[in-house]
Amino acid sequence: MHVLTKIFVVIASIASIALSTLVIAYAVNTDRIAADYRAEQQRRLAADSKAAAQAAAHNGEQNRLNEQLATANRQVNDLQDESRRLQAQIATLTAEKNRAELERQSVQAKIAELGETTRTQAALLTKYSDEVREGRASSLQRQKQQLELEERVADLQSRAEVLEQDRRALQEQLAEAKRQQEAALSGVARGEDKPFVYTGPVISGRIDEVRPDPATGRTLVKINVGTNDRVANNMQFLVGRGQDWLANLVVTRADLQFAVAEVTLKADGKDLRVGDVVSTRFGQ
Repeated sequence: MHVLTKIFVVIASIASIALSTLVIAYAVNTDRIAADYRAEQQRRLAADSKAAAQAAAHNGEQNRLNEQLATANRQVNDLQDESRRLQAQIATLTAEKNRAELERQSVQAKIAELGETTRTQAALLTKYSDEVREGRASSLQRQKQQLELEERVADLQSRAEVLEQDRRALQEQLAEAKRQQEAALSGVARGEDKPFVYTGPVISGRIDEVRPDPATGRTLVKINVGTNDRVANNMQFLVGRGQDWLANLVVTRADLQFAVAEVTLKADGKDLRVGDVVSTRFGQ
């Protein structure tokens, strides 16, 4: 190899080494500068964030202070209103105090007047008490008289009930006498225990009840006419509904207002009902 070539090779090697050193230094410096730049950016961002936070805090504090100021102003206004209200109350209470003082003086005068009135009323109460005692004694006397009258009325009522019973007995006797007289005048000949046809004025009524006789099994009916209507034992009645004949009856027991009769003959397929007409004769 030529000497120059060797020299050039050595120079090239040295240059390569120097270039490598410079490249390494450049790379190192570039990394450091980039890191410093990023750090600076982070510091700037942190500073901006801190400044924004401080600004927000400042604005919040400003708003809070403004609210406190507004609240303080409202409180001042409320206190001023309260002061004016209290002053008005003081004026009102002063007027009421003066009025109460006048009323107290008036009450004292009335108390003195009432004292005299009380003494007068005590005297009147004593008088009224005496009158009440006298009235109570009179009331007790009247109550005693009233009790005596009530006992007398009860006795009279008992006598009236006895007289009413006697009157009912006499009415029954009179009805029986009338029946016997009418039977005699009508020329009816009958025995005491035999059914008979009544030929006097027509007696009409209605059936109030229909029931079987538990002893004989025959049908019994209750009619709404009795001895007051000239009904007698063993008297025969006809039962009808409209134009239809339903049955024959014979009275087994007669009372003043009603009678009980036994069905002696009944039309086929015809049942007696409450409200059916009974009469000593139809067509009259």
